[in-house]
Amino acid sequence: MANRASALTTLSVATFIATTPSAARAANGDDALLPPPDVRAINARATYHLGLVVNHYDTGQLVQATRREGDFYVKADDLKQAGIPADHLPAGAEINVTRLPEVQTDYDSTRQRLLLTVPNHWLPGRDITLGQDPDAVAPRNSTGALLNYDFYTNDTQKSGSQASLWHELRFFSDIGTLSSTGIARQTFQGYTSQDNGYRRYDTTFTGNDEKDTVSWSVGDVISDSLTWSSSVRMGGISWGRDFSLRPDLITYPLPAFSGEAAVPSTVDVFINGYRSGSTTLQPGPFTLTNLPYVNGSGDAVLVTTDAQGRQVSTTLPFYVASDLLKQGLSDGAFTLGALRRNYGLKDFDYGPAAGSGSLRYGVSDWWTAEAHTEGAESLALGGIGSMFRIGQFGVINGAFTQSRMRGDRGQQINWGYQYNGAWFNIGTQHTERDRTFGNLALYDLQPVYDINRQPTSTLSRTSDQYTFSLNLGRYGNLGAAYIDVRSFDDEKTRLLNLSWSKNFWDSSFYVAASHDPDKEGWTVAMSLQIPFGTLDSVALSVDNARDTGTSTRVTYNHAMPSDGGFNWDMAYANRSRDDDYQQASLGWRNNAVELRGGIYGESGGYTRWGQASGSLVVMDNAVFAANQINDAFAVISTNGQPNVTVNFENQPAGQTDDDGYLLVSGVTAYYPATYSINTLDLPADTRIKDTERRIAIKRGSGYVIAFPMDRERVASVILHDEHGEPLPVSSQVSRPMLPSAIVGYEGIAWLENISDVNHLQVTTPDGERCAVTFNAISDTGHMLKTYGPVICKKESR
Repeated sequence: MANRASALTTLSVATFIATTPSAARAANGDDALLPPPDVRAINARATYHLGLVVNHYDTGQLVQATRREGDFYVKADDLKQAGIPADHLPAGAEINVTRLPEVQTDYDSTRQRLLLTVPNHWLPGRDITLGQDPDAVAPRNSTGALLNYDFYTNDTQKSGSQASLWHELRFFSDIGTLSSTGIARQTFQGYTSQDNGYRRYDTTFTGNDEKDTVSWSVGDVISDSLTWSSSVRMGGISWGRDFSLRPDLITYPLPAFSGEAAVPSTVDVFINGYRSGSTTLQPGPFTLTNLPYVNGSGDAVLVTTDAQGRQVSTTLPFYVASDLLKQGLSDGAFTLGALRRNYGLKDFDYGPAAGSGSLRYGVSDWWTAEAHTEGAESLALGGIGSMFRIGQFGVINGAFTQSRMRGDRGQQINWGYQYNGAWFNIGTQHTERDRTFGNLALYDLQPVYDINRQPTSTLSRTSDQYTFSLNLGRYGNLGAAYIDVRSFDDEKTRLLNLSWSKNFWDSSFYVAASHDPDKEGWTVAMSLQIPFGTLDSVALSVDNARDTGTSTRVTYNHAMPSDGGFNWDMAYANRSRDDDYQQASLGWRNNAVELRGGIYGESGGYTRWGQASGSLVVMDNAVFAANQINDAFAVISTNGQPNVTVNFENQPAGQTDDDGYLLVSGVTAYYPATYSINTLDLPADTRIKDTERRIAIKRGSGYVIAFPMDRERVASVILHDEHGEPLPVSSQVSRPMLPSAIVGYEGIAWLENISDVNHLQVTTPDGERCAVTFNAISDTGHMLKTYGPVICKKESR
């Protein structure tokens, strides 16, 4: 840029000289020498093209600057484009920047730049987003079908035996996903309380709109709920917001740190001692937003470094509550249909019509409002709630709900407080209800009343929960919880739990104690887990309870490798009030299926069991066997090329089969993952366009990721001249209608797209030309073939 500016400045001066009277005389034929340029006239008026720098920040603009009587004039549009607000500029198309109030102007003649220093408050504020992926990846899916299965069988001494087969059948396309689940059970002996045959669970068609983060379902659905309401199973339609469709979207308010940079700087952000992001700052005010993975109380340290290496550190406390919504953001869902009855017992049993709806709205970054409603023929329920962030001191929540069910009015009140910090966490939650309070969870139950016309089957009257945890640093972690629940008939359930955990080198120790104030004694449990390598571990545990006595248990576990193989575990427990307990199991898994089996129980009552789980996938006119697929998956296609290594997130996922396919299961939906192939496994005569692709796959779907490959006839040819010497390096090899090739050392040239008969014309670096024809083998079995030496005969000029 500097060279261009210098040349333009020289051109401007030359133009000025050419318009002087002396130049005019020379143009008329006067051969007298031109007089030297008038420096005073140049200083009086000259035009430059200079790089514009504002507050030491190079804007990248090349502007026209006119110098008149020592002052520089710049077009107003160029200054506005550089970020200087129009309200600080005088009217006019050209601005005298030298005379601007509060502005310092310097001319850098060496680098041909115009340096402006303006007050920082003139520059516009900039919102800088940290932790955001600038390359959005649109989710994709193909058309196909999937069958998840889980076969389980067991045989218990003196009890009986049975077998069951659970399944999920899924069809997916661009329209949506149809899923159906169920189980087939067969009892061979014993287990008289269980029905044989097939039992359907859920059948649902789901569609998603990732752009608007909206999901809708038809069939067997579960109504949406808030923390102070209940969900029910229904047969009908559900529509609502689904932020899981956009994992890159942070829905809760994050702290924004503002500051001002006098010169171009770099800022590093540390959250609770961990570096969370870095970015470059331009001069002027700035605001850092969207700090990733922040929740609870903490400290942010902003370290700003200027071009000279000077650093300024600023510490700012914050509190983030992930339960809140950003200001202006809404969340909710609405469900209409019929209540589901006898789920898991009957296939199609639906009750009365009902509806349910929930809504949350971020009124501000510290206040989220909530509302919930339910309705049926003899039920009307409505409730409102709020969550408030009280500065740096946590979040309080409250809700009030009123209902009228079959003529009985009732109400429910909820309130609580939560604080999450680096050293301790506190949480309380309280609920109070009338006995006459009703909702959809109770609506379809047969009403039963006592002699006072009060319901005898309702939700709990009161519920109080208190939790506390303390980080003791090197002394471990301490936890405490207290629960007090009073049922509709005033029966109390109270429980106090205390726990302490500590890591010793690679081992971990845990101790917990529980106490019911209405009963005598404590229940105490201790556990020590010792790892051996990366896959093996031994666990020792002891527990003592007033009802069951003391039990001492030792367990050995060998975990399954991530790429498949064997795993096993063995356990033995000595029980003071019962027979000793033994357990052993063995598992094996590959990319197609997982098998497990084992035995457990005490002497005379052992249970033997076996299990097989996996999935079958139909896509791209092919059938694949894989482990169970609960989310998304990918099918890699190499255009029929077998034994090609496929990498998923830079880790080997397997090799393509004989048809050139590999199924990659365990893919996280909507996450843009990287899929690549190892080209070292490909034959030398294979041409490929892409070796790596970054793909996001829709939830519950699969996608065929194709790496097209073409077989190309290639060969190395050794070219000699008529004297038997290799042709010179860098000689050009020409063929009709094909790109030219270069001769390398020893006269070797690499040729692509060869045919059975190949006519070559070679031009050496000194201009000599020769020609040669050679015949190629039709089928080399994917092996690289070298022909020659062949003699290139010299052609006459």
